[in-house]
Amino acid sequence: MSPAVLFPRFDHPAIEERYASWQSQTLLRGGGAGEFVIYDVEEPASLAAATLDSDHVLVVTDPLLLPPAKLVTRLRELLVHTSSVVAALPVSNEAENTNQRRTPLAPYLTLRELQQMTGEMQSQGADGEVVKWDGSDPGVYLCRTTFLEGIDDPPKHALAGREVVISPADYVHRWSSLRGQTRTDLLARISPDAKSILEFGCGEAPLGAALKARQKCRVVGIEIDPRAAAVAKKRIDDVYCGDAREIVALIREKFDWIIGGDIVEHIDEPWSFLADLRKVCAPGGHLLLSIPNVANASVVSDLIRGRFDYVYMGLTCVGHLRFFTKRTIEEMLSIAGWTVAEIAPQETVVTRGREELLAALAAARMPHSKEDLIPAGYYVVARNDPK
Repeated sequence: MSPAVLFPRFDHPAIEERYASWQSQTLLRGGGAGEFVIYDVEEPASLAAATLDSDHVLVVTDPLLLPPAKLVTRLRELLVHTSSVVAALPVSNEAENTNQRRTPLAPYLTLRELQQMTGEMQSQGADGEVVKWDGSDPGVYLCRTTFLEGIDDPPKHALAGREVVISPADYVHRWSSLRGQTRTDLLARISPDAKSILEFGCGEAPLGAALKARQKCRVVGIEIDPRAAAVAKKRIDDVYCGDAREIVALIREKFDWIIGGDIVEHIDEPWSFLADLRKVCAPGGHLLLSIPNVANASVVSDLIRGRFDYVYMGLTCVGHLRFFTKRTIEEMLSIAGWTVAEIAPQETVVTRGREELLAALAAARMPHSKEDLIPAGYYVVARNDPK
């Protein structure tokens, strides 16, 4: 009988998190899993395992992860052939436990590039490493069902203090927090003289907190996710919770700087929204945006292979409603009445998909703009000049 899968019950108001969970489940169902059971994260592991018929079970503790092909069957084989351990684990980029953390074999920007890389890691193979597990969240592990039946702790803590085997050839991508990232790249582009700052899509406001630590300023945020907004309220001066398009019309103060880090592409009608932002920007004030580049070579390389895979975050984030190149960014800001001061390419990741595409275009002597294919996105600074 194929191993079962225990997947945590997960609900979130934002489509990004919900889709990431659906995608994780879909990939696991197609990777050798048998029965699929949803469990509550705080319930004892023994209760979660009580209904399982399979001898082995893959336990997922992080609902936002991208597993490689055949993860279920490969971890079961490793567990069966390794004595004295209670579970088999993959390696991961975001692992809390240093024994589980690995740098990927090759960089990736898309799901196709990730799958290509994980397939190569699996083909190379490597001996498992037996370690004593600490109390960190493993993300995902495979164990015998009988082991879980004797555990009163939640599945996330079931391995603490026990020996496990880690497969260095099986790599799982775990996502960092979409709303908790500290955008030091944006911080460096905001004037230290700014006195009043509005950030739409502020998340948990790590950027606002960093600004207030760096300089004396008032920081106001707009955030649609209530959980993230609650965290943000503890860090900055004021937070509006709701849709930024509606809230901007309610704001009665003006700001020196308005910040939007990878948010504009999530708005269905950004042209009018950016025009409305000028009403809450002081004359001569600045707008700072970070916008992904849909013309990135990794995305184009996927498209010519018939792939465009939505994911939790990044170039093909499932929450993106609009897609931009450098030219259409300039056009959008012009329509909205802003004066573009700078559009700078973001640091790019050299992936195999990118290099294969650029080499093929060069070999075919096909006209193309390399400088537009390389950036993962753009930093945009615009001014609110009087019209």
